[in-house]
Amino acid sequence: MRTTFLLLVLTVATFIHSQVTKTINVETAGSLSTILTEDEKSTITDLTVSGTIDARDIKCMRDQIANLTNIDLSTANIVAFEGIATSSAYYSYAANQMPRLSFYNGVSSKAKETLVSVILPNSLTTIEPYAFRLCKNIKSIYIGNSITTIGTEAFEGCYGLTTVTMGNSVTTIQQDAFHYCYALNNLTLSENLTYIGIDAFNDCKIEKVAFPKSLTTINSAFRSNDYLTEVTLPATITNISNWAFEYCNALKTIYSLNPTPPVCETYSFAVVPNVTSVYVPASSVSAYKNAPIWGDCFYSQIKAIPATETQVQLTDEVEIYSLNSDIVIDKTSKGEVVKVFTTTGQLFYIKESTGEQIIIPALKNNIFIVKTATKTAKILI
Repeated sequence: MRTTFLLLVLTVATFIHSQVTKTINVETAGSLSTILTEDEKSTITDLTVSGTIDARDIKCMRDQIANLTNIDLSTANIVAFEGIATSSAYYSYAANQMPRLSFYNGVSSKAKETLVSVILPNSLTTIEPYAFRLCKNIKSIYIGNSITTIGTEAFEGCYGLTTVTMGNSVTTIQQDAFHYCYALNNLTLSENLTYIGIDAFNDCKIEKVAFPKSLTTINSAFRSNDYLTEVTLPATITNISNWAFEYCNALKTIYSLNPTPPVCETYSFAVVPNVTSVYVPASSVSAYKNAPIWGDCFYSQIKAIPATETQVQLTDEVEIYSLNSDIVIDKTSKGEVVKVFTTTGQLFYIKESTGEQIIIPALKNNIFIVKTATKTAKILI
């Protein structure tokens, strides 16, 4: 009986110890290490920080708070600092940037493996190189609407990362930013992305990717994605680099919306043996079949994009189709909510039906997803 009681007490104590939350306002940047007691550094798991911090405070979180699991920096402001902090060498850390090597120690080559979730500062503009490298237990990350740049290897080797959502302020994703994120299968790209670096999303678990219209070139950023089945290239894409989709063995469907076939390099689609359909504008089928690489790799798979491609159909009543530059939706029920999304998941249109025909003006050479209560369809305008 006494043994059982001691085990119960020990179990409760362990549970309590594992849930230690601390909220702190830092008034003087660089002072977090002196504000926290040694006991707090060894027990805190959930930390919320507001006020003014710099790279020294991030270093404290990385190296001194042993069991840090969840961080909320949403209301913290990162200010500039010159000196030795997260990097072992003297460095000039800019304001509003998640410092390089934030949670990856370049000297020991060890990451903050206890880290599960991070809420980044609302004022952040850049995630510097190696910031979260090898933080293998982070599950998801939201790249907020103030952030423009994701640095080299910022999340490389975050093996547990499943979801990345970007605000539309992101314009640049540097080389290897999400390389070796083996579990990453839910990706929302910024609508204003202009550059994706080499190997940025190699060796991930992404199943579908729709590139934003802000891109003109696809670099070798998605190779060795063994689960990638569908790719949508907007009409703005003019160039596809070598190895862009190399070893994407599961790739079956490619949508290319540019009436002029994008220029491909020799190995743009190297080792993609299972492609069954390459959908292109109807007026461009011949051009694609005669274009280098497109015709060489996919001659028999190239076909016109269907005017309406139904993905899920539960009833024959609702009609969804394109007419000139409009999306037309017929036979919805009164009160039924109609939503239209871009291929990147951004809401384009929402309306409660009156029961009458709905006509939605849209830009040509774009694909939209239309959802009603009973039907989902993919429409090419």
